[in-house]
Amino acid sequence: MPIKAPPEVKNLAKSDTAFFVEAVRTELDQSLSLLLVKLYRRNPVQLPSNTTIEVRVEQLKAPRLNLQEFGSPKPDELVRMAFHPDFTGDRVYAFVAGLQSMVNHAFDHRREYLLLDDLPTAQFIYNSARNVETAAYLLRTQRAENGKPFLYADGIQDQVLNASYSQLMGEMIGLQDALSTALAKKDQRTLNAVARGAASMVFLPVGF
Repeated sequence: MPIKAPPEVKNLAKSDTAFFVEAVRTELDQSLSLLLVKLYRRNPVQLPSNTTIEVRVEQLKAPRLNLQEFGSPKPDELVRMAFHPDFTGDRVYAFVAGLQSMVNHAFDHRREYLLLDDLPTAQFIYNSARNVETAAYLLRTQRAENGKPFLYADGIQDQVLNASYSQLMGEMIGLQDALSTALAKKDQRTLNAVARGAASMVFLPVGF
């Protein structure tokens, strides 16, 4: 049975950039879990009767997401599925799991990076940030035929404007933009900043 190195020893074998990558990855995971919880509380009808929010959060943390209940679609397809009129499954989990899957791909399905490990590709992290922007736009704008949102998020609650969903996703975008810039500078590469309008509906490749 292999002997695991204690954390203090493993930390000696990490660069400052690796620590930054891991910190951003941890923040993104936590933000996605929080987004999942907040959306379930705003859209309780979406939570299947045979599970709980806590179980869904744990499923989201898995190294490889099990998406068989949705037919194992690609991450971008899963996010779009949450806003498809004919979809009868869990729209909340489809939306957030699609985003989590994109992040997982952008970080090469890793949460720890040692000194000799390859770091994430700066362009994929940048693209992941743009994909969160697209997902946030879909969350704000997509409506069913009756005019009601497929998923309730930002809006007036108890006569008070709740914009915490946009704020949370905005923080995720900022984290990934900062990391992609740092990685690009480290590798002396230029990010391909794709020209996109505020209402972009296109998801960019992140390694899947």
